[in-house]
Amino acid sequence: MNQINRKSKISSFFELLSSQCEYIMTFALGLLMIVQRFLSGVYKPVMDDWFLYGDLYKGISNRLANFAIPNEKFAIRPLAGVFDCFVNAPLFNHLWIVELFLTFSLLFGSFLIIKALRRNNFASGGFFLCLVCLFPVGLEATYWIAAATRVAYSLLFIGCAILSLDYCYKSDKLKFLVMFAVFGMLSVCFYEPAIVVYIILTLFIVWNNYKNKKDLLPLAIMAAHIAIIGIYYILNSGSGEIESRGGFLETDIWEHTALVTDFTKNIFTDFTNSIFKNGYNKGILIVFSGHKFIKILLIAILSIIFGVFSAVCIKKRNFSWKILVLGIVMFFGGLSLNYILGSDRIPLRLVFFAYLGIGIVIDELIVLLPLSFSRILCAVLLTVSAFSFTVTGIGEVSDYQKTSDIDVALTSQLINLDTKENITNTDKNVYVFSGQHYYDETKCVSWLDHIRGVSGNYADFTGCMRHITGAANTNNVMPFTYGDIHKLKPFIDIEGVCNFYNIEYDRTIVPVKLVADGDNYIIKRNDDSIVGTLTKVDDVFTPFGNLM
Repeated sequence: MNQINRKSKISSFFELLSSQCEYIMTFALGLLMIVQRFLSGVYKPVMDDWFLYGDLYKGISNRLANFAIPNEKFAIRPLAGVFDCFVNAPLFNHLWIVELFLTFSLLFGSFLIIKALRRNNFASGGFFLCLVCLFPVGLEATYWIAAATRVAYSLLFIGCAILSLDYCYKSDKLKFLVMFAVFGMLSVCFYEPAIVVYIILTLFIVWNNYKNKKDLLPLAIMAAHIAIIGIYYILNSGSGEIESRGGFLETDIWEHTALVTDFTKNIFTDFTNSIFKNGYNKGILIVFSGHKFIKILLIAILSIIFGVFSAVCIKKRNFSWKILVLGIVMFFGGLSLNYILGSDRIPLRLVFFAYLGIGIVIDELIVLLPLSFSRILCAVLLTVSAFSFTVTGIGEVSDYQKTSDIDVALTSQLINLDTKENITNTDKNVYVFSGQHYYDETKCVSWLDHIRGVSGNYADFTGCMRHITGAANTNNVMPFTYGDIHKLKPFIDIEGVCNFYNIEYDRTIVPVKLVADGDNYIIKRNDDSIVGTLTKVDDVFTPFGNLM
Protein backbone atom coordinates (compact mmCIF):
# COMPACT_ATOMS: atom_id res chain seq x y z
CA MET A 1 0.00 0.00 0.00
CA ASN A 2 2.84 2.40 0.95
CA GLN A 3 4.62 1.50 -2.28
CA ILE A 4 1.50 2.35 -4.29
CA ASN A 5 1.15 5.68 -2.47
CA ARG A 6 4.83 6.42 -3.08
CA LYS A 7 4.45 5.73 -6.81
CA SER A 8 1.33 7.86 -6.89
CA LYS A 9 3.17 10.77 -5.26
CA ILE A 10 6.10 10.44 -7.66
CA SER A 11 3.69 10.32 -10.58
CA SER A 12 1.86 13.40 -9.30
CA PHE A 13 5.16 15.22 -8.87
CA PHE A 14 6.19 14.58 -12.47
CA GLU A 15 2.73 15.56 -13.70
CA LEU A 16 3.13 18.84 -11.84
CA LEU A 17 6.56 19.40 -13.40
CA SER A 18 5.14 18.59 -16.83
CA SER A 19 2.29 21.07 -16.40
CA GLN A 20 4.79 23.80 -15.46
CA CYS A 21 7.39 22.93 -18.11
CA GLU A 22 7.00 26.26 -19.97
CA TYR A 23 7.84 28.23 -16.84
CA ILE A 24 10.67 25.94 -15.72
CA MET A 25 12.46 26.03 -19.09
CA THR A 26 12.03 29.82 -19.26
CA PHE A 27 13.37 30.24 -15.71
CA ALA A 28 16.45 28.13 -16.56
CA LEU A 29 16.90 30.13 -19.77
CA GLY A 30 16.74 33.40 -17.84
CA LEU A 31 19.49 32.24 -15.49
CA LEU A 32 21.64 31.21 -18.46
CA MET A 33 21.15 34.69 -19.92
CA ILE A 34 22.31 36.24 -16.65
CA VAL A 35 25.39 33.98 -16.59
CA GLN A 36 26.17 34.76 -20.23
CA ARG A 37 25.91 38.52 -19.80
CA PHE A 38 27.37 39.03 -16.32
CA LEU A 39 29.84 36.22 -15.56
CA SER A 40 32.78 38.18 -17.00
CA GLY A 41 31.73 41.43 -15.31
CA VAL A 42 29.15 44.21 -15.32
CA TYR A 43 28.10 46.02 -18.48
CA LYS A 44 30.47 48.71 -19.77
CA PRO A 45 29.54 51.35 -22.38
CA VAL A 46 30.75 50.92 -25.94
CA MET A 47 30.28 52.65 -29.31
CA ASP A 48 27.02 54.65 -29.46
CA ASP A 49 26.52 54.26 -25.70
CA TRP A 50 29.20 56.89 -25.17
CA PHE A 51 27.53 59.71 -27.03
CA LEU A 52 23.90 58.63 -26.55
CA TYR A 53 24.02 58.28 -22.78
CA GLY A 54 27.35 59.79 -21.72
CA ASP A 55 26.85 62.95 -23.77
CA LEU A 56 23.89 63.62 -26.06
CA TYR A 57 20.87 62.78 -23.90
CA LYS A 58 22.10 63.49 -20.41
CA GLY A 59 21.40 67.21 -20.47
CA ILE A 60 18.00 67.24 -22.14
CA SER A 61 15.87 64.91 -20.08
CA ASN A 62 13.35 67.71 -19.49
CA ARG A 63 13.08 68.88 -23.11
CA LEU A 64 9.94 67.09 -24.21
CA ALA A 65 9.80 69.21 -27.35
CA ASN A 66 12.54 67.01 -28.79
CA PHE A 67 9.96 64.24 -29.15
CA ALA A 68 7.44 66.39 -31.01
CA ILE A 69 9.29 68.81 -33.24
CA PRO A 70 9.98 67.25 -36.67
CA ASN A 71 13.58 66.21 -37.27
CA GLU A 72 14.73 66.93 -33.73
CA LYS A 73 17.00 64.58 -31.74
CA PHE A 74 14.24 62.06 -30.92
CA ALA A 75 12.52 62.29 -34.28
CA ILE A 76 12.98 58.63 -35.17
CA ARG A 77 11.93 55.54 -33.20
CA PRO A 78 10.09 57.70 -30.66
CA LEU A 79 9.78 55.24 -27.77
CA ALA A 80 13.42 54.19 -28.12
CA GLY A 81 14.20 57.90 -27.61
CA VAL A 82 12.04 57.98 -24.49
CA PHE A 83 13.90 55.02 -22.97
CA ASP A 84 17.27 56.43 -24.06
CA CYS A 85 16.55 59.77 -22.42
CA PHE A 86 14.61 58.87 -19.29
CA VAL A 87 15.98 55.41 -18.42
CA ASN A 88 19.39 54.79 -19.99
CA ALA A 89 20.99 58.24 -19.71
CA PRO A 90 20.15 58.78 -16.00
CA LEU A 91 21.55 55.30 -15.28
CA PHE A 92 24.73 55.80 -17.34
CA ASN A 93 26.96 55.12 -14.32
CA HIS A 94 24.94 51.99 -13.53
CA LEU A 95 24.28 50.55 -16.97
CA TRP A 96 24.20 47.03 -15.53
CA ILE A 97 20.72 47.91 -14.26
CA VAL A 98 19.66 48.85 -17.79
CA GLU A 99 21.17 45.60 -19.04
CA LEU A 100 19.04 43.68 -16.53
CA PHE A 101 15.91 45.50 -17.73
CA LEU A 102 16.75 44.57 -21.33
CA THR A 103 17.61 40.96 -20.49
CA PHE A 104 14.30 40.34 -18.75
CA SER A 105 12.36 42.26 -21.41
CA LEU A 106 13.86 40.02 -24.10
CA LEU A 107 13.14 36.89 -22.06
CA PHE A 108 9.55 37.81 -21.18
CA GLY A 109 8.80 39.07 -24.69
CA SER A 110 10.05 35.83 -26.23
CA PHE A 111 8.09 33.79 -23.68
CA LEU A 112 4.88 35.69 -24.39
CA ILE A 113 5.28 35.16 -28.14
CA ILE A 114 5.76 31.42 -27.56
CA LYS A 115 2.80 31.39 -25.16
CA ALA A 116 0.58 32.96 -27.81
CA LEU A 117 1.80 30.60 -30.53
CA ARG A 118 1.36 27.52 -28.32
CA ARG A 119 -2.26 28.58 -27.78
CA ASN A 120 -2.50 28.43 -31.59
CA ASN A 121 -1.21 24.89 -32.15
CA PHE A 122 2.54 25.54 -31.92
CA ALA A 123 4.01 22.32 -30.56
CA SER A 124 7.29 23.40 -29.00
CA GLY A 125 9.31 26.61 -28.59
CA GLY A 126 12.67 25.53 -27.19
CA PHE A 127 14.72 26.26 -30.32
CA PHE A 128 12.95 29.59 -30.76
CA LEU A 129 13.82 30.68 -27.22
CA CYS A 130 17.38 29.40 -27.45
CA LEU A 131 18.11 31.28 -30.69
CA VAL A 132 16.38 34.52 -29.72
CA CYS A 133 17.74 34.74 -26.16
CA LEU A 134 21.14 33.02 -26.20
CA PHE A 135 22.52 32.92 -29.77
CA PRO A 136 25.88 34.76 -29.46
CA VAL A 137 25.75 36.32 -32.94
CA GLY A 138 22.57 38.05 -31.80
CA LEU A 139 24.26 39.80 -28.88
CA GLU A 140 24.86 42.97 -30.90
CA ALA A 141 21.08 43.29 -31.08
CA THR A 142 20.25 42.13 -27.55
CA TYR A 143 23.28 42.95 -25.34
CA TRP A 144 24.70 46.24 -26.66
CA ILE A 145 22.39 48.74 -24.96
CA ALA A 146 22.17 51.28 -27.80
CA ALA A 147 20.77 48.54 -30.05
CA ALA A 148 19.04 46.35 -27.45
CA THR A 149 16.84 49.26 -26.33
CA ARG A 150 15.27 49.12 -29.78
CA VAL A 151 15.05 45.32 -29.98
CA ALA A 152 14.28 43.92 -26.52
CA TYR A 153 11.49 46.34 -25.61
CA SER A 154 9.88 45.99 -29.03
CA LEU A 155 9.77 42.20 -28.59
CA LEU A 156 8.27 42.60 -25.12
CA PHE A 157 5.42 44.76 -26.43
CA ILE A 158 4.91 42.51 -29.47
CA GLY A 159 4.54 39.56 -27.11
CA CYS A 160 2.04 41.48 -24.96
CA ALA A 161 0.10 42.56 -28.06
CA ILE A 162 -0.34 39.19 -29.74
CA LEU A 163 -1.10 37.35 -26.49
CA SER A 164 -3.75 39.98 -25.71
CA LEU A 165 -5.16 39.50 -29.21
CA ASP A 166 -5.35 35.74 -28.72
CA TYR A 167 -7.13 36.18 -25.38
CA CYS A 168 -9.50 38.57 -27.13
CA TYR A 169 -10.50 35.91 -29.66
CA LYS A 170 -10.79 33.11 -27.14
CA SER A 171 -12.60 35.03 -24.38
CA ASP A 172 -14.46 37.61 -26.49
CA LYS A 173 -13.73 40.28 -23.89
CA LEU A 174 -13.31 43.90 -24.99
CA LYS A 175 -10.53 44.64 -22.50
CA PHE A 176 -8.15 42.33 -24.37
CA LEU A 177 -8.86 44.14 -27.65
CA VAL A 178 -8.05 47.43 -25.91
CA MET A 179 -4.82 45.89 -24.56
CA PHE A 180 -3.93 44.73 -28.08
CA ALA A 181 -4.52 48.25 -29.40
CA VAL A 182 -2.29 49.81 -26.73
CA PHE A 183 0.56 47.26 -26.84
CA GLY A 184 0.43 47.11 -30.63
CA MET A 185 0.93 50.87 -30.86
CA LEU A 186 3.89 50.63 -28.49
CA SER A 187 5.36 47.80 -30.57
CA VAL A 188 5.81 49.90 -33.71
CA CYS A 189 7.60 52.79 -31.98
CA PHE A 190 11.00 51.16 -31.46
CA TYR A 191 12.52 49.59 -34.57
CA GLU A 192 11.55 49.10 -38.19
CA PRO A 193 12.17 45.29 -38.46
CA ALA A 194 10.09 44.85 -35.29
CA ILE A 195 7.17 46.48 -37.12
CA VAL A 196 7.37 43.73 -39.76
CA VAL A 197 7.39 41.02 -37.07
CA TYR A 198 4.40 42.63 -35.35
CA ILE A 199 2.46 42.62 -38.63
CA ILE A 200 3.30 38.98 -39.39
CA LEU A 201 2.37 37.68 -35.93
CA THR A 202 -0.85 39.71 -35.83
CA LEU A 203 -1.87 38.37 -39.24
CA PHE A 204 -1.17 34.82 -38.05
CA ILE A 205 -3.29 35.15 -34.90
CA VAL A 206 -6.14 36.65 -36.93
CA TRP A 207 -5.81 33.98 -39.64
CA ASN A 208 -5.90 31.23 -37.05
CA ASN A 209 -8.90 32.55 -35.10
CA TYR A 210 -11.30 34.65 -37.15
CA LYS A 211 -14.77 33.27 -37.90
CA ASN A 212 -16.69 36.28 -39.26
CA LYS A 213 -16.16 39.85 -40.45
CA LYS A 214 -16.36 41.22 -36.90
CA ASP A 215 -13.25 39.20 -36.07
CA LEU A 216 -11.27 41.22 -38.62
CA LEU A 217 -11.44 44.39 -36.49
CA PRO A 218 -7.88 43.83 -35.16
CA LEU A 219 -6.62 44.20 -38.74
CA ALA A 220 -8.09 47.70 -38.85
CA ILE A 221 -6.42 48.50 -35.54
CA MET A 222 -3.09 47.18 -36.83
CA ALA A 223 -3.49 49.24 -40.01
CA ALA A 224 -4.06 52.33 -37.85
CA HIS A 225 -0.83 51.60 -35.97
CA ILE A 226 1.10 51.37 -39.22
CA ALA A 227 -0.49 54.55 -40.56
CA ILE A 228 0.35 56.52 -37.40
CA ILE A 229 3.99 55.47 -37.31
CA GLY A 230 4.21 55.90 -41.08
CA ILE A 231 3.01 59.51 -40.82
CA TYR A 232 5.51 60.06 -38.00
CA TYR A 233 8.35 58.80 -40.21
CA ILE A 234 7.21 60.97 -43.13
CA LEU A 235 7.14 64.07 -40.91
CA ASN A 236 10.67 63.28 -39.76
CA SER A 237 12.09 62.19 -43.09
CA GLY A 238 14.71 64.93 -42.92
CA SER A 239 16.42 63.58 -39.80
CA GLY A 240 20.00 62.49 -40.42
CA GLU A 241 19.64 58.80 -39.69
CA ILE A 242 16.54 58.34 -41.83
CA GLU A 243 18.23 60.18 -44.69
CA SER A 244 21.39 58.09 -44.50
CA ARG A 245 19.92 54.67 -43.71
CA GLY A 246 16.15 54.82 -44.04
CA GLY A 247 15.63 55.96 -47.61
CA PHE A 248 13.95 53.56 -50.01
CA LEU A 249 15.93 51.88 -52.76
CA GLU A 250 16.53 54.06 -55.80
CA THR A 251 19.37 52.17 -57.51
CA ASP A 252 19.43 48.93 -59.54
CA ILE A 253 17.21 46.51 -57.62
CA TRP A 254 18.99 43.39 -58.90
CA GLU A 255 22.44 44.67 -58.02
CA HIS A 256 21.22 45.76 -54.59
CA THR A 257 19.49 42.41 -53.98
CA ALA A 258 22.63 40.48 -54.93
CA LEU A 259 24.77 42.64 -52.65
CA VAL A 260 22.45 42.39 -49.65
CA THR A 261 22.04 38.63 -50.17
CA ASP A 262 25.81 38.17 -50.27
CA PHE A 263 26.32 40.18 -47.07
CA THR A 264 23.50 38.32 -45.31
CA LYS A 265 24.87 34.95 -46.40
CA ASN A 266 28.29 35.92 -45.03
CA ILE A 267 26.74 36.75 -41.66
CA PHE A 268 24.90 33.41 -41.48
CA THR A 269 27.93 31.37 -42.58
CA ASP A 270 31.51 32.68 -42.34
CA PHE A 271 30.88 35.34 -39.72
CA THR A 272 28.81 33.07 -37.48
CA ASN A 273 31.52 30.40 -37.72
CA SER A 274 34.19 32.96 -36.79
CA ILE A 275 32.16 34.26 -33.84
CA PHE A 276 31.79 30.75 -32.45
CA LYS A 277 35.47 29.93 -32.79
CA ASN A 278 36.57 33.22 -31.29
CA GLY A 279 33.90 33.51 -28.60
CA TYR A 280 33.94 29.90 -27.44
CA ASN A 281 37.72 29.84 -27.01
CA LYS A 282 37.61 33.03 -24.93
CA GLY A 283 34.50 31.98 -23.05
CA ILE A 284 35.86 28.61 -22.01
CA LEU A 285 39.01 30.27 -20.65
CA ILE A 286 36.82 32.56 -18.51
CA VAL A 287 34.72 29.62 -17.32
CA PHE A 288 37.87 27.63 -16.44
CA SER A 289 39.40 30.52 -14.49
CA GLY A 290 38.68 30.64 -10.75
CA HIS A 291 35.94 28.41 -9.25
CA LYS A 292 35.78 26.53 -12.55
CA PHE A 293 33.93 23.54 -11.09
CA ILE A 294 31.09 25.72 -9.80
CA LYS A 295 30.80 27.67 -13.07
CA ILE A 296 30.87 24.60 -15.32
CA LEU A 297 28.39 22.77 -13.09
CA LEU A 298 26.04 25.76 -13.00
CA ILE A 299 26.00 26.23 -16.79
CA ALA A 300 25.70 22.48 -17.40
CA ILE A 301 22.81 21.98 -14.94
CA LEU A 302 20.89 24.99 -16.27
CA SER A 303 21.46 23.82 -19.87
CA ILE A 304 20.19 20.32 -19.02
CA ILE A 305 17.11 21.72 -17.26
CA PHE A 306 16.37 23.97 -20.22
CA GLY A 307 16.88 21.14 -22.74
CA VAL A 308 14.88 18.52 -20.84
CA PHE A 309 11.89 20.71 -20.03
CA SER A 310 11.83 22.13 -23.55
CA ALA A 311 11.51 18.53 -24.71
CA VAL A 312 8.77 17.78 -22.17
CA CYS A 313 6.85 20.79 -23.51
CA ILE A 314 6.55 19.33 -27.00
CA LYS A 315 2.87 18.65 -27.69
CA LYS A 316 1.62 15.49 -29.32
CA ARG A 317 0.07 16.62 -32.60
CA ASN A 318 0.39 16.32 -36.34
CA PHE A 319 2.81 18.41 -38.37
CA SER A 320 1.35 21.83 -39.26
CA TRP A 321 2.06 23.46 -42.61
CA LYS A 322 0.51 26.65 -41.23
CA ILE A 323 3.17 26.91 -38.50
CA LEU A 324 5.96 26.07 -40.97
CA VAL A 325 4.75 28.79 -43.32
CA LEU A 326 4.70 31.23 -40.38
CA GLY A 327 8.35 30.41 -39.66
CA ILE A 328 9.41 30.84 -43.28
CA VAL A 329 7.53 34.13 -43.63
CA MET A 330 9.02 35.31 -40.33
CA PHE A 331 12.53 34.51 -41.57
CA PHE A 332 12.16 36.44 -44.81
CA GLY A 333 10.13 39.14 -43.07
CA GLY A 334 12.97 39.68 -40.61
CA LEU A 335 15.30 40.35 -43.55
CA SER A 336 12.86 42.12 -45.87
CA LEU A 337 13.69 45.74 -45.01
CA ASN A 338 17.31 45.18 -46.00
CA TYR A 339 16.12 44.63 -49.58
CA ILE A 340 13.77 47.59 -49.92
CA LEU A 341 15.86 50.26 -48.18
CA GLY A 342 18.60 51.98 -50.13
CA SER A 343 21.44 51.25 -47.70
CA ASP A 344 23.45 48.08 -48.30
CA ARG A 345 24.95 48.37 -44.83
CA ILE A 346 23.88 45.15 -43.04
CA PRO A 347 25.01 45.12 -39.39
CA LEU A 348 24.35 42.02 -37.29
CA ARG A 349 21.32 43.50 -35.57
CA LEU A 350 19.49 43.75 -38.91
CA VAL A 351 19.41 39.96 -39.30
CA PHE A 352 18.41 39.29 -35.69
CA PHE A 353 14.67 39.09 -36.35
CA ALA A 354 15.27 36.31 -38.89
CA TYR A 355 16.29 34.10 -35.95
CA LEU A 356 12.66 34.11 -34.80
CA GLY A 357 11.68 32.45 -38.07
CA ILE A 358 14.55 29.96 -37.96
CA GLY A 359 13.54 28.92 -34.44
CA ILE A 360 9.89 28.38 -35.44
CA VAL A 361 10.91 26.31 -38.48
CA ILE A 362 13.24 24.05 -36.46
CA ASP A 363 10.65 23.61 -33.69
CA GLU A 364 8.04 22.60 -36.27
CA LEU A 365 10.28 20.21 -38.19
CA ILE A 366 10.95 18.34 -34.94
CA VAL A 367 7.25 17.41 -34.92
CA LEU A 368 7.76 15.32 -38.08
CA LEU A 369 9.61 12.77 -35.91
CA PRO A 370 7.91 10.29 -33.57
CA LEU A 371 7.08 12.01 -30.27
CA SER A 372 9.43 10.02 -28.04
CA PHE A 373 12.35 10.37 -30.48
CA SER A 374 11.68 14.08 -31.05
CA ARG A 375 11.74 14.70 -27.31
CA ILE A 376 15.03 12.87 -26.86
CA LEU A 377 16.59 14.65 -29.83
CA CYS A 378 15.26 18.01 -28.66
CA ALA A 379 16.61 17.49 -25.12
CA VAL A 380 20.10 16.58 -26.39
CA LEU A 381 20.35 19.30 -29.06
CA LEU A 382 19.01 22.06 -26.85
CA THR A 383 21.22 21.09 -23.91
CA VAL A 384 24.33 21.19 -26.12
CA SER A 385 23.17 24.39 -27.87
CA ALA A 386 22.37 26.19 -24.61
CA PHE A 387 25.77 25.27 -23.16
CA SER A 388 27.78 26.26 -26.25
CA PHE A 389 25.73 29.45 -26.85
CA THR A 390 26.21 30.52 -23.23
CA VAL A 391 29.97 29.92 -23.21
CA THR A 392 30.48 31.57 -26.61
CA GLY A 393 28.38 34.53 -25.48
CA ILE A 394 30.57 34.92 -22.39
CA GLY A 395 33.56 35.32 -24.73
CA GLU A 396 31.68 37.87 -26.84
CA VAL A 397 30.69 39.89 -23.77
CA SER A 398 34.31 39.94 -22.59
CA ASP A 399 35.30 41.53 -25.93
CA TYR A 400 32.76 44.31 -25.37
CA GLN A 401 34.18 44.91 -21.89
CA LYS A 402 37.83 44.91 -23.05
CA THR A 403 36.96 47.36 -25.82
CA SER A 404 35.32 49.71 -23.30
CA ASP A 405 38.40 49.53 -21.07
CA ILE A 406 40.66 50.48 -24.01
CA ASP A 407 38.28 53.31 -24.93
CA VAL A 408 38.61 54.79 -21.43
CA ALA A 409 42.39 54.30 -21.31
CA LEU A 410 42.95 56.05 -24.66
CA THR A 411 40.57 58.91 -23.94
CA SER A 412 42.02 59.45 -20.46
CA GLN A 413 45.51 59.68 -21.95
CA LEU A 414 44.35 62.26 -24.44
CA ILE A 415 42.74 64.35 -21.71
CA ASN A 416 45.87 64.15 -19.51
CA LEU A 417 48.10 65.22 -22.41
CA ASP A 418 45.89 68.19 -23.16
CA THR A 419 47.32 70.49 -20.48
CA LYS A 420 45.96 73.58 -22.24
CA GLU A 421 42.46 72.11 -22.28
CA ASN A 422 42.18 72.47 -26.04
CA ILE A 423 39.91 69.43 -26.16
CA THR A 424 37.31 71.15 -24.02
CA ASN A 425 37.78 74.46 -25.84
CA THR A 426 35.11 74.87 -28.51
CA ASP A 427 37.38 77.26 -30.44
CA LYS A 428 40.05 74.58 -30.95
CA ASN A 429 40.26 71.51 -33.20
CA VAL A 430 41.70 68.21 -32.01
CA TYR A 431 42.72 65.48 -34.45
CA VAL A 432 43.96 61.99 -33.64
CA PHE A 433 45.95 59.88 -36.08
CA SER A 434 46.23 56.07 -36.16
CA GLY A 435 42.84 55.46 -34.60
CA GLN A 436 41.24 52.07 -35.22
CA HIS A 437 37.66 50.96 -35.57
CA TYR A 438 38.61 47.66 -33.92
CA TYR A 439 41.36 47.09 -31.35
CA ASP A 440 43.94 44.43 -32.14
CA GLU A 441 44.22 43.49 -28.46
CA THR A 442 40.68 42.13 -28.28
CA LYS A 443 41.10 40.01 -31.43
CA CYS A 444 37.34 40.26 -31.94
CA VAL A 445 35.75 39.51 -35.30
CA SER A 446 35.30 42.73 -37.30
CA TRP A 447 32.01 43.52 -39.04
CA LEU A 448 30.60 47.07 -39.18
CA ASP A 449 29.36 47.91 -35.66
CA HIS A 450 30.49 44.66 -34.08
CA ILE A 451 32.46 45.76 -30.98
CA ARG A 452 33.89 48.91 -32.52
CA GLY A 453 36.30 51.11 -30.52
CA VAL A 454 35.93 54.86 -30.00
CA SER A 455 39.27 55.75 -31.59
CA GLY A 456 37.85 55.20 -35.08
CA ASN A 457 34.70 57.29 -34.71
CA TYR A 458 34.44 60.98 -33.82
CA ALA A 459 31.01 60.78 -32.14
CA ASP A 460 32.01 57.85 -29.90
CA PHE A 461 35.40 59.42 -29.08
CA THR A 462 33.83 62.79 -28.31
CA GLY A 463 31.07 61.23 -26.22
CA CYS A 464 33.58 59.26 -24.16
CA MET A 465 35.71 62.39 -23.67
CA ARG A 466 32.74 64.52 -22.64
CA HIS A 467 31.63 61.90 -20.13
CA ILE A 468 35.08 61.62 -18.53
CA THR A 469 35.70 65.38 -18.41
CA GLY A 470 32.14 66.24 -17.47
CA ALA A 471 32.19 69.03 -20.07
CA ALA A 472 28.80 69.56 -21.68
CA ASN A 473 30.05 71.43 -24.76
CA THR A 474 33.39 70.74 -26.41
CA ASN A 475 34.98 70.56 -29.80
CA ASN A 476 34.80 67.17 -31.49
CA VAL A 477 37.74 64.84 -31.11
CA MET A 478 38.23 63.86 -34.75
CA PRO A 479 40.06 60.59 -35.45
CA PHE A 480 41.67 60.51 -38.87
CA THR A 481 40.02 58.01 -41.18
CA TYR A 482 40.28 57.71 -44.92
CA GLY A 483 38.48 60.62 -46.56
CA ASP A 484 37.98 62.53 -43.31
CA ILE A 485 41.16 64.58 -43.62
CA HIS A 486 39.44 67.05 -45.98
CA LYS A 487 37.74 68.39 -42.85
CA LEU A 488 41.19 69.39 -41.68
CA LYS A 489 41.95 71.44 -44.79
CA PRO A 490 40.37 74.79 -43.79
CA PHE A 491 42.34 74.88 -40.52
CA ILE A 492 45.54 73.01 -41.21
CA ASP A 493 47.71 76.08 -41.76
CA ILE A 494 46.22 78.29 -39.06
CA GLU A 495 48.58 78.41 -36.12
CA GLY A 496 47.11 77.58 -32.71
CA VAL A 497 43.80 76.28 -33.99
CA CYS A 498 44.63 72.59 -34.46
CA ASN A 499 46.24 70.14 -32.08
CA PHE A 500 47.40 66.76 -33.31
CA TYR A 501 48.02 63.46 -31.54
CA ASN A 502 49.03 59.97 -32.63
CA ILE A 503 48.11 56.61 -31.11
CA GLU A 504 51.27 54.48 -31.05
CA TYR A 505 51.50 50.71 -31.46
CA ASP A 506 51.69 50.24 -27.68
CA ARG A 507 48.49 52.32 -27.19
CA THR A 508 50.31 55.33 -25.79
CA ILE A 509 49.28 58.69 -27.22
CA VAL A 510 51.90 61.29 -28.18
CA PRO A 511 51.59 64.85 -29.51
CA VAL A 512 52.55 65.28 -33.16
CA LYS A 513 52.97 68.20 -35.56
CA LEU A 514 52.31 68.65 -39.26
CA VAL A 515 55.22 69.99 -41.29
CA ALA A 516 54.50 71.33 -44.79
CA ASP A 517 56.40 69.57 -47.57
CA GLY A 518 55.27 71.11 -50.85
CA ASP A 519 51.66 70.09 -51.35
CA ASN A 520 52.02 67.37 -48.72
CA TYR A 521 52.37 67.29 -44.95
CA ILE A 522 54.75 65.15 -42.93
CA ILE A 523 53.46 64.01 -39.52
CA LYS A 524 56.29 64.19 -36.96
CA ARG A 525 56.57 63.41 -33.28
CA ASN A 526 58.23 65.92 -30.95
CA ASP A 527 61.57 64.11 -31.41
CA ASP A 528 61.19 64.64 -35.19
CA SER A 529 60.66 60.93 -35.92
CA ILE A 530 58.17 60.49 -38.76
CA VAL A 531 54.72 59.00 -38.25
CA GLY A 532 53.60 59.24 -41.87
CA THR A 533 52.70 61.59 -44.68
CA LEU A 534 49.48 63.24 -45.81
CA THR A 535 49.44 63.47 -49.60
CA LYS A 536 47.24 65.95 -51.43
CA VAL A 537 45.31 64.28 -54.25
CA ASP A 538 42.47 66.10 -56.03
CA ASP A 539 42.31 68.67 -53.23
CA VAL A 540 41.82 65.96 -50.57
CA PHE A 541 44.54 64.81 -48.18
CA THR A 542 45.06 61.05 -47.99
CA PRO A 543 47.61 59.04 -46.00
CA PHE A 544 50.87 57.91 -47.51
CA GLY A 545 53.00 55.64 -45.38
CA ASN A 546 52.17 54.01 -42.06
CA LEU A 547 50.24 56.21 -39.69
CA MET A 548 51.37 54.42 -36.54
